[in-house]
Amino acid sequence: MNVLIIPDKFKGSLTGTEVIEAIEAGLRRFDSNIQVHSITASDGGDGFLDAIRKTDESIETIRCETTDPLGRSIHAEYGFESKQGIAYVEMARASGMELLVAEERNPLLTSTLGTGTLIADALRRGAAKLYIGLGGSATNDGGIGIATALGYRFLDADGAALPATGGALSQIDSIDASGVMPELDSAQVFAINDVANPLLGPEGAAAVYGPQKGADGVMVVQLDHGLDRLQQIVQRDLKLDVANVPGAGAAGGTGYGLKAFLRAEFLSGIEFVLSLTGVESLLSGGTIDWIVTGEGRIDDQTAYGKLVRGVADVGEKYGVPVAALCGLLSLENASIEDLGLAKVRQIHDPQRPVEETIRRAKDLLVDAAEELLKAG
Repeated sequence: MNVLIIPDKFKGSLTGTEVIEAIEAGLRRFDSNIQVHSITASDGGDGFLDAIRKTDESIETIRCETTDPLGRSIHAEYGFESKQGIAYVEMARASGMELLVAEERNPLLTSTLGTGTLIADALRRGAAKLYIGLGGSATNDGGIGIATALGYRFLDADGAALPATGGALSQIDSIDASGVMPELDSAQVFAINDVANPLLGPEGAAAVYGPQKGADGVMVVQLDHGLDRLQQIVQRDLKLDVANVPGAGAAGGTGYGLKAFLRAEFLSGIEFVLSLTGVESLLSGGTIDWIVTGEGRIDDQTAYGKLVRGVADVGEKYGVPVAALCGLLSLENASIEDLGLAKVRQIHDPQRPVEETIRRAKDLLVDAAEELLKAG
């Protein structure tokens, strides 16, 4: 039997590498002759840059002075391949939720400006192609922070420049693109993610992801209204209507901002990483019997494009069944079949405390992997 392992991390307990090790140990316990292939993957969120660097040793790590989601000075890294002029930017490095303590999380106040600073630095270095990994953000600013770093100005009714935050979106009256970096004209930008949410509404950026970033019910309504205001002004001033493109709601509307202000194309995160690893030749050759994926929590949002869904789509593309392991399986409106999965096993036992599951995650994952591919 040939198995390809492509998991996400189990947030708060295991890294992606540790998840791979545990799953492989369990599979070998199930079948000592099993052939295992594994990939440290990313759907564009946390870990995107690490996954990319593992595929190409020529990618240089650039350390850049920038700002965190609340505008504080930090240094963050991005990847740069100078011969071809290709930059790889992981949004979470400068605009990530992990950069803030819980009490600081407030998407009315946070900004993607720091990610924009990384993009601007890459453009000044001569980047002709930029791959922007979305996900893990603390922001809900529709990408106006990134746009501001590249020279766009968002003005209120009095013509004054607004701060590039989620809370300022509803005050936007016009967009000034006269100062945009000229380097952007000739650059190709690709937004890397596996999220299918639109910008607005009950499945949009604010409603679905805002609460994870510190938004209460009142804030969610305000943020959604602000994003709607943004897209109305973009339609009027830039003649672009892209709010309903699947993925526009990614990373607090950053997907929308990249498409509206940087003319970005959307690429599937997992398929992009797979294309760089060369593992697609294994899949197309018909030698893989199972793909095993997993993440800390599989829930209804998985259907909208977490890494697990991206892996399931790859399995469907190549006719390979996909099984998943998770810390907690919490499906209410979606089914396992809706997610494109053949099997799922969770490692958490409701009879024990969640803290114990987190502490014992690696051993429990080994046990679950041993049972995963058994018949029935």
